[in-house]
Amino acid sequence: MKFTVARDILVELLTNVVGAVEKKHTSKILENVLLNVSSGKLRLVATDLEIELSSSIEIQVEKEGAITAPARKLLDITKALPTDSFINVELDEENTRLLIKGGRSRFELATLPAEDFPELDEIPLNSSLTLKESEFKRLLDKTSFCMANQDVRYYLNGLLMDITNGQINTVSTDGHRLALCELNDESISVAERSSIIVPRKGALELSRLLESSSDVPVTIQLSGNHIRVEKDNIRFTSKLIDGKYPDYQAAVPATTNITIQLDRLIFRDTLARVAILSNEKFRGIRLRLSDGMMTLMSNNPEQESAEEEIDINYSGEVFEIGFNVSYVLEAVNHMEGEMIDFNFTSSAASALLSSNDDMGVRYIVMPVRL
Repeated sequence: MKFTVARDILVELLTNVVGAVEKKHTSKILENVLLNVSSGKLRLVATDLEIELSSSIEIQVEKEGAITAPARKLLDITKALPTDSFINVELDEENTRLLIKGGRSRFELATLPAEDFPELDEIPLNSSLTLKESEFKRLLDKTSFCMANQDVRYYLNGLLMDITNGQINTVSTDGHRLALCELNDESISVAERSSIIVPRKGALELSRLLESSSDVPVTIQLSGNHIRVEKDNIRFTSKLIDGKYPDYQAAVPATTNITIQLDRLIFRDTLARVAILSNEKFRGIRLRLSDGMMTLMSNNPEQESAEEEIDINYSGEVFEIGFNVSYVLEAVNHMEGEMIDFNFTSSAASALLSSNDDMGVRYIVMPVRL
């Protein structure tokens, strides 16, 4: 195998796929990236057996072949070489070392055989749909932060995509809070409703690959247990989590008794200040609504406390409720618009956050006892 490629192109290709590589894996080959040179194309593939990323480009090929090499070392070497330089990559005569030359630098990397690399077989993809890249990224970004991490309820360690004709909902929850983002688009057409759970790493990696400023159409293909997304010269494939997701519609309060409007930035900054003296473990803060006023309070085991007031349009009985401040703050940080609505039913029921400037987005936060 022998080829020459521009340094910037190789950096881009490696950056596209390196997210699938596990830093420390029991199987050494999963720390490697597959380099495949054939038919005038260089193709890079990385996988952790759950997600697979591949990226390819047409190049000048001197000698075809395939090998695997340590992904992060290869990326670090390529990044360290001068920009606008060309890199010569070839296998040594024994096919055991990858030789990388750029300018006056020369590197030798250990390799493992390409035939040992666990590439995904071709998947029978039975349905597909097309979304604007920016819309797809918004669906992921507005909800992915609420996914559980290593929960025994394995189906919560992922993001639900609920696809019906004319609508896609993305949902995530860790059991204490829930994020829901709805996209209504008449062009979305599927033969039957499809509810899939994309694993946590897959959802985050997919979001990283998408750009919020791009309206280029992205194709999403689905099979019984895989999702595949193709964008430019990148192909993302992920296994799906096999499980039944909780009924998220039931978690969204149908009606609420109290609605207050808050300036989003003022509320965000107030939460951040009051959070400083909350209990580091439980992160609890108390909200009290009284005539024309919301009071935010926190304290910790060292008997330290914080209190701040915000003027609001509220008249009625005094209402108190406790929250994990991190959950409320994260929701507010992911919202857009100048004003947000904070909706309550009772001090024991979940609260709902929404904004007229952030259509289709709702966040539900369960209260805590303080």
